[in-house]
Amino acid sequence: MGYPRALTGLVVALIATTAALFLFFQANPQTLASPLDTLSSQLDAGKDGPDVVEQPESAEPAPASIIISMTLDRTAPIESYLRKAGMEPDDAHQWATYIQRITANRYFYSGHPLTLYRDPETGEMRGLKYDLDEKTTVTAASLGAGVLKAALRPLEYFIRPIKLTFAVKDNFQRAAAENGIPKPIVATLQDAFADRHDLNRLAPGSAVKLIYDEKVSRDGSYTLAGDVQAAQIRFGSRTLTAISFSDEHGRPHLYDEKGHALGPQSLKFPLNFKYISSGFTFHRWHPILHEYRPHVGVDLVAKYGEPVKAVADGKVISAGWQGELGNCIRIQHQHEMISIYGHLSKISSEVKPGGYVHIGQVIGNVGSTGLSTGPHLHFAMEKDGAWVNPLTEKLGENHEVSPRMKAIFDDIKDRYQSALAALPDLGSHFIATDARKPAISKFADMYHVTLGHSPSKSTHLRAQRISSSRSGPALGALGSDSAL
Repeated sequence: MGYPRALTGLVVALIATTAALFLFFQANPQTLASPLDTLSSQLDAGKDGPDVVEQPESAEPAPASIIISMTLDRTAPIESYLRKAGMEPDDAHQWATYIQRITANRYFYSGHPLTLYRDPETGEMRGLKYDLDEKTTVTAASLGAGVLKAALRPLEYFIRPIKLTFAVKDNFQRAAAENGIPKPIVATLQDAFADRHDLNRLAPGSAVKLIYDEKVSRDGSYTLAGDVQAAQIRFGSRTLTAISFSDEHGRPHLYDEKGHALGPQSLKFPLNFKYISSGFTFHRWHPILHEYRPHVGVDLVAKYGEPVKAVADGKVISAGWQGELGNCIRIQHQHEMISIYGHLSKISSEVKPGGYVHIGQVIGNVGSTGLSTGPHLHFAMEKDGAWVNPLTEKLGENHEVSPRMKAIFDDIKDRYQSALAALPDLGSHFIATDARKPAISKFADMYHVTLGHSPSKSTHLRAQRISSSRSGPALGALGSDSAL
């Protein structure tokens, strides 16, 4: 009797198992993404923040968050802001502690954008987004049950080329400002042509044709000046031309139509500083070690975090901790010259040993690492293995496009010159008076041109601004089929 009962039990178990498997594979349950996956997918898709941050109990999506965006009008601790936003003290402390750990900062600063995401039914905080600066944003979200997720993300930008023509009525800088040209672009043009003609002394009626890049964040919050791509300035019988071209190491420069580099090839100082606290000497009392020793550089006192720039093109020899100099960068330049930047609080992520940097590139930030009594930059130079005074040493010389890159440069130059030629030729007879502004505005529409194949909208601008391309490919990466 035992065997039939056992056999019967096995058969029943087999039938039950088969039925369960059948139901499992035939059913079509909806798979619910985890809150972590939801947050990541939304951020990757370019959304401002999480719409669903708690695990739903059904297939019905949670209602969209209430979004509150603001620009902060004061600097205050993160926890203080969160409590004023309605969070319970314990929750505000937890969120603030987690965000501080990610950002290494205790404060939300005045002038920075902050976006809050609230549950429309309970009013509870689902998440937030805060822009640390123009490059980085921090996102934080509640995953339920007291679990938080926070992350730093780079702000994404797209590049759009801007093109215009304007006439100088009395002053180059004033004319550029009236036409909305960013100050960094104006400064680049002035530096590029400084040794050929002072642009502030251009005669009335001089005409300027210009193509430059504008960087726009994906959400439209930030617009930054990019690089000058091409320029042509006509005055009297002379014409000045600038063409952007990147050398074999990817370092961009402005060149004239013959391939000679324009503008200074080195900076006198690598940053904006307040004063020099210690000069170059072989006999200085060290404030920490309390002994006399050489000080083979200059100490440039500046605020903590001030950007530090490469003084010339070069190859990075080392970038990291270097004993007494703390975080330090060494760059090899032409003619056996080496520049040294010490006590940095941060080294830029793109600065790697063996990589190349270009003049004016931000390589790090002022700090007080190593043997230092306060925030400053220790700036030094070596020449042929010997220390030299960076305040008196000459670094960098004008150079030309290399012979092996000349054919590529000539092709790029022809494309830019064609784009410049398509812009209208303004001159002294186009200097506007108030009575003629409407006529010139019509002239601007008639002569609107498009870069690349993408259409762009013509815009009525001030008296002599001709057009501004708000779409299309950047000229810095011209394809063989670019319609220039």
